[in-house]
Amino acid sequence: MSQYIFQTRAYGPNAKNSILTWEDLDYSLLFLSESINEIASELLSGSNYLLLEANGTPTQNGLSLSASYALAKTSSPSSTNRFSILAGPGEYFLSSSLEFNTAYIDVISLTGERDIYITGSGTIFVNTDNTTIRGIDVDTKNFTITGSFPNTTIKNCKGGDNSFGGYPDPITGEVPSPGYTIASTFIDCVGGNISFAGNGSAYGTFINCTAGSGSFGNYCDGTFVDCIGGDNSFATLGDIEGGTLENCVGGTDSFASVGNIGDAILKNCTGGQNSFAFQTSISGILQNCRLTDGSFSSNGVNIAPGGQLIACINDDNTPITYP
Repeated sequence: MSQYIFQTRAYGPNAKNSILTWEDLDYSLLFLSESINEIASELLSGSNYLLLEANGTPTQNGLSLSASYALAKTSSPSSTNRFSILAGPGEYFLSSSLEFNTAYIDVISLTGERDIYITGSGTIFVNTDNTTIRGIDVDTKNFTITGSFPNTTIKNCKGGDNSFGGYPDPITGEVPSPGYTIASTFIDCVGGNISFAGNGSAYGTFINCTAGSGSFGNYCDGTFVDCIGGDNSFATLGDIEGGTLENCVGGTDSFASVGNIGDAILKNCTGGQNSFAFQTSISGILQNCRLTDGSFSSNGVNIAPGGQLIACINDDNTPITYP
């Protein structure tokens, strides 16, 4: 029987091109195995990131997520030293809420999809600016944001009622309620009723976001693109003070139904009955906007100086341009 002679190459405990005995070969394979494990371990963490595999039980995954955030806070994160937690898809059980309270720590789905599933009674609290959060789904719980945070981006996340800066407890007798002012950027997010600065002021950027009734602020002055709300959405009890709303859809009593539309531009937006500054004042520009119930001409619209309707559509498909 022929015998193959094993020789080393550039790496390993033996000199290059030396002939290996079976004992040496076994030792070299052990050396290689240990080296691979060491490299794999290093790939799971670095000076500016942690990788969560989410291969444990939901409880273990939740504990790992909480521990990873606590560890990230010890890395002295800053504008020039951001730290990222890359979480693998899976279920993360939280018995109490996890607070994101340190700037420059990002929590991001490894796949970019909405596959970090937060179960248990806990949810996510965002109490800091300068963070990016992507791919977290807290199911029907409140994905809580408690401040303006203009340098924070929330992408592809999901929550229930009052999420993303919705204010759950309006002050009785005070209309509109002084909820949160939210100036963050939201992309591809989904909330329930009174979400996205519901009962507050929506002053941020909202792209392709969906929510229920009473969402997108009592006051609006931001950028809204391809967003969908329920009844009483987009300036529920106040004004659209400025900004741009494009390709947005609301239900009845939406788009400042009891307030004014100020120096804003609304393009290709659709609202239900009593929408678009019903019986109040428009000093902005509405272009190709549509009422699904009622008509602009009989809507009691008061066009203030600078206001204009351009090719807007009534519920019977008749166009209106004014003045």
